[in-house]
Amino acid sequence: MLSVLVGLSAGVAALTLVLKLGPHYIDFQTMKSVFNGLPQSQVHTMSKGDIYDALKKRFKVNSLRDFDVRDIVSIERQKTGTVVTVAYERRENIVANVDAVLSFSEQYQYK
Repeated sequence: MLSVLVGLSAGVAALTLVLKLGPHYIDFQTMKSVFNGLPQSQVHTMSKGDIYDALKKRFKVNSLRDFDVRDIVSIERQKTGTVVTVAYERRENIVANVDAVLSFSEQYQYK
């Protein structure tokens, strides 16, 4: 009986983690597809404002409304191309005063 209770508790804990942390990973995968969908050949010729506007529109279409593009995205111009970096953290309460901090970061090179 004790082993069943321990197994059930472990299953509930795992399910809780998946349900609370899973959406953040899904959002990040969606965000990665947004950045991969930017036109490779045009990003380097676009102004920073145009890049932010394009990303903002793509975020809205993909239901990434909890993100302010200008807060999580940095754009660096180089002679050979443009580097767009997305970096942010999310804090998710697990139970009582136990939180999980998720850190996401990815860099994209456009030539």
